[in-house]
Amino acid sequence: MNLTSLALLVQDATAPAGGGATAPKAPGFFELGGMFWPLILCFGVFWLLVLRPEQKQRKKRTQMLAELKKGDRVMTTGGMYGTIVQVQDQIVTLQVAEGVRMRFALSAVQGLEDASTSSTTDKPVEAKT
Repeated sequence: MNLTSLALLVQDATAPAGGGATAPKAPGFFELGGMFWPLILCFGVFWLLVLRPEQKQRKKRTQMLAELKKGDRVMTTGGMYGTIVQVQDQIVTLQVAEGVRMRFALSAVQGLEDASTSSTTDKPVEAKT
């Protein structure tokens, strides 16, 4: 057996069964999509736990600010309680004490005062001796 016949024998043993060389296949849709499922799942969980509740809260606050009217008791973002005296464009005037009025940006109103806090602030505190 000579060297040439040995080379031909090795070449035949390593050749593909189809006869010719085949090009590598591109990944299919499901193989490629399988790589993105974890990202899609993470985005879905993030949307359900973070984005959706935040959108609901923002919509509720926007509606509350649009419905403010004279006489409503509100609390500002700074923690100041007062009664609305006037609402103009983006400015709200609050009466925080007898004869004391303050102007705030409408966005500074955090929310309406709860009935539970208004009942405790209207009653004078009695000192025990």
